[in-house]
Amino acid sequence: MQTLWQNEQDRLTLLKQLVNHQSITNTQGEKTFPNLVNQLLFQLKYFKTNPNQIQKILTDDDKEALIAFYQGSQSGKTIVLVSHYDTVDVSEFGLAHDLACNPDKLKQYFLENQNYLDKGAVEDLLSEDYLFGRGIMDMKAGLMLHMSLIELASIEQWDINLILVTVPDEEVNSSGMRKAVEKLAELKANYDLDIQLHLNSEPTFQQATSDEKHYIYSGSIGKIMPAVLCYGKETHVGQPLEGLSANFMMSYITQAVEYNTQLKEHFENESTPVPVTLMMKDIKDTYDVQTPYKTIGLFNFFLFNKTPKDVFREFINTVITAVERCESDWLSVLETEDYQFDKKINVLTYEQLRQYAVKQYGEEAITNLIDQTLQETSELHLQNIHVADKLMQICKNIAPAVVTFFASPYYPAVNASSDKHVSSTIELVKHTLNEQFQRSSEQVYYFNGISDTSYLKFDGDMEQMVIYEQNTPNFNRTYTIPFESIKAISAPTLLIGPIGKDAHKLSERLHKQSALIELPVVLEKVVKSYI
Repeated sequence: MQTLWQNEQDRLTLLKQLVNHQSITNTQGEKTFPNLVNQLLFQLKYFKTNPNQIQKILTDDDKEALIAFYQGSQSGKTIVLVSHYDTVDVSEFGLAHDLACNPDKLKQYFLENQNYLDKGAVEDLLSEDYLFGRGIMDMKAGLMLHMSLIELASIEQWDINLILVTVPDEEVNSSGMRKAVEKLAELKANYDLDIQLHLNSEPTFQQATSDEKHYIYSGSIGKIMPAVLCYGKETHVGQPLEGLSANFMMSYITQAVEYNTQLKEHFENESTPVPVTLMMKDIKDTYDVQTPYKTIGLFNFFLFNKTPKDVFREFINTVITAVERCESDWLSVLETEDYQFDKKINVLTYEQLRQYAVKQYGEEAITNLIDQTLQETSELHLQNIHVADKLMQICKNIAPAVVTFFASPYYPAVNASSDKHVSSTIELVKHTLNEQFQRSSEQVYYFNGISDTSYLKFDGDMEQMVIYEQNTPNFNRTYTIPFESIKAISAPTLLIGPIGKDAHKLSERLHKQSALIELPVVLEKVVKSYI
């Protein structure tokens, strides 16, 4: 029987088709990419016969997730195959940006311009073992593998349900997965599905340039973004001590939070990366000689077991200590310069600021102000900044102040390491790679690249979200996490993907044998172990 994607060359051809279609997040290419996948899947006899088994799901930001449902003959057992098709930008490719999504032409360009790459990447280029290109590892190779797998299942008529889910926007706000889980919950209810596993084929993240070991992840790291708005007191630059610079205030907070090893989290032999600043700037509208009096900072915190409540308490305590240092140093300057300053720097949460504003202006007025501000701002990560700013503008009497809150998005951490079937699956993967391909494979508890797997397993309870909801102005307004749907489809998660290097870098590349030969065998064995 003729097949489409069941040998190395055909998988390579499919992969190049997927990579050639540029799908940078928030571009037209991202919007049209599902049409390509739809067209390719409709070549399979199963979907020609069952066209309604492929559906496109419209996201809140007008993109589409695609779900292809292969239904076994009798079994309710189900495995969900998860991927994302959006990629990061290609601006770092410079003069070669038009070639970034063409592996063949990019290879030739790099051969002629090896100064673009570091030593390790050049070695991999010359070895012929790797394919270069934007999105080739992160993560269109994973989608290719799932399409090949679902074809094989339909040909051999495996008695297990496979749901291929490929989504947009993973690189920014995960609007695709947050919408797709609602459809998954609907499918589960309609077909009485027993979801055994969510299988994500994100690439492995190598631990060193020369590392060609395979990694299998039994969980995915969480990410949350606490933020601050420093609201000082404006003055003319010629009279700086008449006011208080927000940048001065922010500098103390940044030093206290960024790279702070005390704010890391640990699990077994693994640790989260240290917090870093994702955005820090004053938000004056124009340049002039007025000192900056409002500055914002967004901080990236990674999570293993901590809840939003845990993080917020820790963050606020760090901010308070930093502000106390700032205030002390500021008062010393004023004393030296013989200036009077009769106000302290207030530190408060967004919820405290909102309650104060409500007392001054009433619940209805403040609710309307928040809703209007959210409507005027399209970028999710900026919405909460603008709401905090608007409230401080009408509550300037409490300045100088530092307001703490959360910015979107939020990725809960998941970990399925204690699940017995997951443990046996990990051993199966290790054994298969070692015995058939002499490839060493190692378990990692948390995939540290951040992934949509965060929305596929529900750990904990909703009480942990109260602090987040109270201090994230757009939560359950313009930004939602469908926790009821997540609870409905919650199941063990595994990330099993091909070997790759340098995600989000110019030298992003994919190990050919791992992706085209080894992983198809591994994923087939994994799925069949659940039948």
